[in-house]
Order: sequence, then structure tokens, then C-alpha cells
Amino acid sequence: MIKAKDFTTRQTNVEIKKALSEDKKNIVLENPGKLDSIAVGLGPGTEITLKGDVGDFVAALNNGASIEIDGNAGRYVGDNMTSGEIIVRGSAEEGVGFGTYNGTIVVYGDAGDAVGQLNKGGTLVIDGNMGNLAGLYMLSGDIIVTGDAGEDTGDWMIGGNIYIAGDYQTGTNATVSELDSQDKEKLSSIFQKYNIDANAEDFIKIGPQELRPFYGDEEASK
Repeated sequence: MIKAKDFTTRQTNVEIKKALSEDKKNIVLENPGKLDSIAVGLGPGTEITLKGDVGDFVAALNNGASIEIDGNAGRYVGDNMTSGEIIVRGSAEEGVGFGTYNGTIVVYGDAGDAVGQLNKGGTLVIDGNMGNLAGLYMLSGDIIVTGDAGEDTGDWMIGGNIYIAGDYQTGTNATVSELDSQDKEKLSSIFQKYNIDANAEDFIKIGPQELRPFYGDEEASK
């Protein structure tokens, strides 16, 4: 166990690296004190629990670790992660999973704006409400919200899926459809794995209307 009270970001990350160098895989870090940029770039086989609220860019660049935040997270939790799993037991501010390449982030509370922007293949689950502009420019992957979504959801998305159970407002190039059997099976599996009280039958799916929305109408330009 690492007691991080009064530590700086650098001291905290040094202690985490020290524990990893001693082949300790199950790390508990107490009192992170809302520090930014801790537990960044951790690799496969690492399991770490951050007991308390954390700051911005925590667990960014996750490369295969299992990271649990037993509190609230600041902005851009899991920024640009490539693989692994991040669990936030509280709420998170804007930018959850920005630029995610792969892996899974689950937030058991609400999330701010910009969830999953530029998502390239990650699975992001918000078991609550999320803010505006979720999935902006997303290329692939899934965003699942059991509550409401804000304005401009899926704005300029060109791939991937956004599943919503509550209210929503779509953005440019986003279109709404019903879930097929594969969608329902996928969501049900995720809900069971993460103990989320939701029913896939209650969701709609938002996807891209056009795969090349930035090129305009070729016929109109002639």
C-alpha cells in the first residue's frame, strides 16, 4: 500500500514505479489528493486501486493495466489509452476516454462534456448522464450511456456506435436507429460483466449518416 497524502504527482508516480520494480502487481494507493497525471502509461498485469478523488489525466495512456478509481475523477481520465480497463466508482469530468484506441472505461456516475471524442476503438460506459458533444469525430468503438446525453451527440462522427437509454440531441451527420440482435447481445454482456442495472431493449443507437461527410455532395459541386 502506498500512502500518498501530501505527495506530489512526481513522488506518487515514483512510488508506483518502485512498487512495480519490486514485482508488486496489486497496488493500493491511498489519499491521492486529486493529483493530476498519476498512474499514467501502466502496462499489462498491473492492478492498481486509487482510493480517493483524483485530478486530470489520471490513467492516461493506459497500456493494459486494470485501474480502479474509488472516488471521482477529473478531466480526461484514460486519455489516449491503448488497452486495459479503467473503472471510476464516482463521477468524471469532461473528456472521458478522449482519443481512446482500445480498452474499456466504466464510469458509475455522471460524466461531463466530450466523452469519447476521437474514439478509435474503445468501449466507454457511463452509468449515469453525460454532457454535450459526446463522440465528436469518433472513428470506431462504442459509447454507452444509461442516462441522458447532451447536445450535439455524435457530431461529425464517421464510425462507431453511441447507445443511449435516456434523452439525447444528435449532432451533424448523426442518425438514429433501432438496435439489432448483435447490439442487444453486446450491451447485455457488458451490463452483466460490470453489474449495471440496465436493459438493452431500452436503448437506441446513434451512428454516422455518411461515411465521408466532409466531402460534400459531389453531384452538387459539378
